[in-house]
Amino acid sequence: MIWKFTSMSLGIAGFAMAAYGLVAAIVQGSVVWYSYFVIGGSLFLGLINYLLGRESLFSYLRNNKIRVLKTYILYVLGAIVIEFIGRFLLNLWYYPAFSVTEELIHVFLIGYPFAFFFLFESFVLARHFIMSFWPAFTFVAIISAFAHEVPNLYAFEWVYTVPYVTLAIFQINIVILIGWFVLVAVPIFVDKYLED
Repeated sequence: MIWKFTSMSLGIAGFAMAAYGLVAAIVQGSVVWYSYFVIGGSLFLGLINYLLGRESLFSYLRNNKIRVLKTYILYVLGAIVIEFIGRFLLNLWYYPAFSVTEELIHVFLIGYPFAFFFLFESFVLARHFIMSFWPAFTFVAIISAFAHEVPNLYAFEWVYTVPYVTLAIFQINIVILIGWFVLVAVPIFVDKYLED
């Protein structure tokens, strides 16, 4: 009974956090909007998946807390790899308003890990309705790209500097849209890795 109340409370609070993140981006131009959005979205979709009887952050928190910790650590490592390649080697984006400490917190410790939790929950939910892997994967990558990138057009938490390619859809560079397929693959890969 306590777990049900706790999970429901976290899921509802997650919805409010995600909504606040979107408002903070679009209305206030807050550069920390994404932290609220991804934590909240992870909790809200985690609750939905849990209530549907699917694997979720909530089912793992209830039954396998060590797996949640391992997942989080692997997500942080994924963040380091993506940032090293995309930002430092390819110079595709930067964070104009963050100090080093803020970047550590909002990019490496919250941004990427909880974006991956959010993407995983999105994929699990999509698979509830779309049985085939590739259509569900493609659907989540496309929807997530716009859901995560469009609000940032108002907040500029990160700014892209993609050279040579100017093709964009709704002001999102096609290279970035393709990159979301990689981002969605990360939590799916981590989940499969931890199952083995």
